[in-house]
This record gives sequence, structure tokens and C-alpha cells, in this order.
Amino acid sequence: MELDEFLDTMSEQIRNPKVGVMARKEMENHIRDQAQAYEEMGMGRDEAISKAVGQMGDPVTTGVELDRIHRPKMEWGLFVWIVLFSILGLVIQYVCFYGLEEIRSQEVWGGGMENFIRQCVYTAAGLAVMAGVCLLDYSVIGKYAGIGGFAFLGTIGLLCSLDILPHINGGHPYLKSLTYLFVPLYGGILYKNRGRGYRGAGAGLLWLWGLFFVGARCIGSGLGVILNAILACLCLLLLAVWKEWFGFTRKAGLGVLAVLTLVMCILMSKGLAPYQLRRIQVWLHPEDFANTAGYQIHTIRNIVSSLSLNRSSYGLLEQRGLAEFLRNLGVYSEFMFLQTAVTLGVMKTVCLCLLFAAFLMYLLRMAMRQKNQLGQIMGLGCTLVLTAEIVGNVLSNFGLGIVSTEGIPFFSYGKWHTLVVYILFGILLGIYRYENLVWDVPVRVRRERGVIARIGDYVIRVEKRQGGLSEIE
Repeated sequence: MELDEFLDTMSEQIRNPKVGVMARKEMENHIRDQAQAYEEMGMGRDEAISKAVGQMGDPVTTGVELDRIHRPKMEWGLFVWIVLFSILGLVIQYVCFYGLEEIRSQEVWGGGMENFIRQCVYTAAGLAVMAGVCLLDYSVIGKYAGIGGFAFLGTIGLLCSLDILPHINGGHPYLKSLTYLFVPLYGGILYKNRGRGYRGAGAGLLWLWGLFFVGARCIGSGLGVILNAILACLCLLLLAVWKEWFGFTRKAGLGVLAVLTLVMCILMSKGLAPYQLRRIQVWLHPEDFANTAGYQIHTIRNIVSSLSLNRSSYGLLEQRGLAEFLRNLGVYSEFMFLQTAVTLGVMKTVCLCLLFAAFLMYLLRMAMRQKNQLGQIMGLGCTLVLTAEIVGNVLSNFGLGIVSTEGIPFFSYGKWHTLVVYILFGILLGIYRYENLVWDVPVRVRRERGVIARIGDYVIRVEKRQGGLSEIE
């Protein structure tokens, strides 16, 4: 059988077009390499190719097997986790907030049950959006990550500068949750910068500065959300340096990155607004602001000290004059863990935290098992930003972190936050669905002749080429 005939027949058995193209290319390279080995043994070119093709077996059987291995597969385990958490979140919200007589008897934040019905609608819409996102080819993000990053940050900055969105306390809180979507984009940006040396790592830090500027200066609200996104991105940059993506050694990269990160943190502190600096000061020294900006964190700590292990603490809080805080400050949005501890007791809340921890460990394990480098870093980015939000929210709910307006997946009221969380889950499902479909693309590295370097799992053998460029072999 001729080479082209074999490849055409094999490719026809593969239903996904992208898999078909990549599999055809890989098979052709393998056959030609084998034929070259036969030629070196003394065979003629046509005879060598014919023998190499014959060794591949039946093209129909080969194509069917490749189609089975590389076809998209839904990660049903994660999907079930998400659906169950969505249902549990709505149940907890109703039992611990909307269903309470103390809440129903008051028109708190626009009315209780109306908001609960809206949140049910937001959750259903989020699940639908998640299902749509998971069908997309996430490798497009890696291909156009730089353009997507500029478009993303530029659009948010433009919306803020045009003043077409409502202001609340001098900021645009409706946009804060959108910054989480930058994290998987940032993973794609790091992937595109592989092999660029210190320029690639420096570009990663500059992108973090851009995220901080848009978040802190343009959006101007939700400092905790911005810090969560930056922390997740910084962890991805550390991972890229650790895996030697940029071409320099791990030790040198971590040293330079530590210095540059310290400089960037100092510059970021200079760019914070006065009220944002005050929040950090309150977190570090709440006792100095007990009657002013530190009122919330002191009240939270007083509530925590009054919690019961296995039953409601509302009666005791009423006696101490602390229940009004729970009813009037939107607990169902950013303080849902505290509300749960007050209503159900500390032990049940600890069990809920452990369930979240198991879920996050499940996400982390799935992200780290990805063979595709782009899928691994994007999946890890989505997992890290969700982890940062959950941990930060739990700490602030119990008076241990910065009091912020950040929400928590599944358990917070809000349209935009809910949709963003489900988009992140959709990206995760898409990565796991296509984990056997998308291959990593070789990078080009600027090196001198004779140098051997490593980038991730690739070995770079450097040869002199036009413009001083060498390719991964």
C-alpha cells in the first residue's frame, strides 16, 4: 500500500478533524523515520517506504484505535461533584439564611425569597454556560493568549474609563469577579513564552502588573478578589520557572524571580488607594481600629467566640446584640460560612470545609495528571484561583483574614460571580475532556551552539541555524 493511501484510509476512521490532522502527521513522520533506517541498511527508497507502511498494519484498524484513544471524553466524576455542590449550596443558603424567620420578617437586601429564586436561576444559567464552555477547544486560548490578555484587560479598562457602569463606593464591583477569568489566560501566556529566557519570565511579571493596575486602579473594588487572581498567577509563574519552561536553570530562575517579585510587590503597594491600604492595616492591627474601620472584624470575632458546636447560636447573639450584624450586612453573599456556623453549629461547618477541601484536592490531582503542558497549567490556574477564594473567604468569615466582598463558589449570592465560577469549571471540564486530543507545540529557543538545555519534559539539542534559533528535538 502506498504511503498516501495508508494515511488517507487511517485518517478517515478518526471522527475529530484536529485529531485526524495531528495523527496523520505523527504517523507520517514515524513511517518516514523507519523508512530512512531501512535505506541506511541498503534498501531502495520505494522499497523502504513500502516495508515501513506494511509494518503499520491495517490502516482501518489503526485509525479506529486512534479514534478510540483520542476522542473527547467527558469527566463525569467532576461533573457530578459540581452538580451536587450546586444543589448543596442552594440548600445551605435557604436553610441558613432565606428560610430563617428573622430574615423573612425583614426586607433584607431587597427581600429574601426573591433573591433566593434569582440565585436558583443564576445557578441554572451557570450550569448551562459551563456545559457550553466545556465543548470548546481550550488550545485556542494557548494559541491566542497574548491577544486575548490584551483584549481582556483593555476591555475592562475601557468600560471603567467610559463610566457607563454604576459606581458603588467609588469602584465598579460588578467587574471584580471577571478578573478570575484572566488566570487561565495567564496560563496560556506563560505557555506561549516558553523558551524565551529571562524575557519570558519578565513578561510574566509585567502581565501581573497589568492585572493589578486594571483591578486596583480601574475597577477599584474587591481588593481580595484581585489579590486572589494575582496569587494564583504568581503560583503559575513559579511552576513555569520550576519546570524550566523559559530555558534557564531552576536555581537561577527562582532567585531572579524572588527579587523581581519583591520589587513588584513594593510597587504595587504604592499603587493602592488609601482605603485599600487601610483594609490591610486593619487586618494586621484590628485593635487599633476597633471603633472605626475595624468594627466588622471585631464584630466577627465576637460572633465566633459565641458559636455553639452543634446548634444554633442566634439566641445568644440576640442577647449580646450581635444578630443585627448577620441580618443587615449581606451575610448570604460574602459571610455564608459564618452564617452556616451560627445556624447549624461549628461541627457541621467544619464538615462543610472538609468537603470543600476534598473537592479542591480532587481538582488539583486532575490538573497535575495532565500530560499536555497547556492543559496542566490552565487547569492548575483555575484550581488555584478557586482555592484562593475559598480559603480567603473561610479565613475572613472567622476573623482571620482581610474582610472583603469576595464570594465563595456555590454558596454566594450574585449573578456575575456565579457565572464566572461556572465558566472556570467549564474550562476545567474542557481541559479534561480533551486531555487525549491536544498535543503540545514545540517551542523555539535562542541559544548558542553546543548548549543542551531542558524545558519541562523536552530536551533541547542546539545546532546552528539561521538567526541563531534552534528547535526542540
